[in-house]
Amino acid sequence: MQILREFFDRNDKFFELKILFLICFLDIAALWFCASFLSISYHEAKVFFYKSDFVSYLIHISTAFFGQNEFALRMPMVVLHVFSVILLYNVSKFYLSHSIDRLFSVSLFVLLPGVVASAVLVSDAGLCIMLALLLIYLFHLKKYILFYVILFLTAFIKGEFIVLYLAFFIYALTRKNAFLAWFCVLLFAFDIYFFGFDTKGKPSGHFVDTFGIFAAVFSPFVFAYFVYTIYRIWVKESSKELLWYVSVSAFCFSILISLRQRFAIEIFLPFCVISTPLMVKVFMNSYRIRLARFRRKYTFMAAFVLVFLLVGYIFIVFNHLAYRYLDDPKQHFAYRQNVAKELSKELKNRQIYKIYSSDNKLALRLKFYGIEKSGKFRLKYGGNDIVIKRMGKKIANFTLKKL
Repeated sequence: MQILREFFDRNDKFFELKILFLICFLDIAALWFCASFLSISYHEAKVFFYKSDFVSYLIHISTAFFGQNEFALRMPMVVLHVFSVILLYNVSKFYLSHSIDRLFSVSLFVLLPGVVASAVLVSDAGLCIMLALLLIYLFHLKKYILFYVILFLTAFIKGEFIVLYLAFFIYALTRKNAFLAWFCVLLFAFDIYFFGFDTKGKPSGHFVDTFGIFAAVFSPFVFAYFVYTIYRIWVKESSKELLWYVSVSAFCFSILISLRQRFAIEIFLPFCVISTPLMVKVFMNSYRIRLARFRRKYTFMAAFVLVFLLVGYIFIVFNHLAYRYLDDPKQHFAYRQNVAKELSKELKNRQIYKIYSSDNKLALRLKFYGIEKSGKFRLKYGGNDIVIKRMGKKIANFTLKKL
């Protein structure tokens, strides 16, 4: 760790930017490789065909330029992810003074499973992460006019930013910023009125499930340290920064709601994964105040977590290899993002562009690839007319009959 610190803590901004560029380049290459093995899922198909929100507009613009294919479908999410990485690096400058700390923060962020998922799967998470980081960055830069304009515009992006308004409101109260507090109250009321917040259903606890999802998004060890970080800052530091208020508000609010009902946890997760600068700050402060001979356990801890995350990252990127070792392909965590693209290619090879299927979800997915639900052929599961294989192993098979 000492060698790395001396290596990075050179007063060479250009060198730091080169490392950042390398991280982004490798990350983009890995994400595109991962995306090349994915098909559009039913949820993504619904976003593309039925929704009219900001993410769906981005996808339609992309497909208008690059065609209706996987590259165009996932490009907006990858672009949002790259902007998020750059913004996180710039936000880290307000919390971390050493180059190695900032680069560790970026690396940790890139390797988080939830961040990887937001970068390749069509959802609002990537947009929420990017806008949250942009707002925090503008606030720290004291670009208040642009900050308030973008904060106001987020009120029209469904209801995902309610927790962000809550965080800014609490921060404003502690800093006696009346304008920001009232502005957030109005935005909060606006979102509740127009988008609402689902409190229907019979009260039931989902506390354990929520913790499990957080652990999956962060990875178990990072999630444990995330909880420790927000608690330690809460107890030890008299002055808390804006990023801490955003992360702790999202986490605590989600835990409180989970005591009563199941909810869309993706509303809160984007505002928690951006806390990597705080985690790195707490860890490095504990590391640096100790003598060299007492730093070994911290060095081992950091190396272990990074290796664990890297192995998980590689597993996600090369997830298609797992089919070789599964008896039931449907147990694969990415199975819902498979089959449709390969099936559409096989149908097109047979000059079939219209087909009837009783599976409406599959039919909608095939529609994205230009296979309409009609025609003289019927598609059924089972049989050996069409066999989809991955890594030499059958993952789906269909019967094709002429009507």
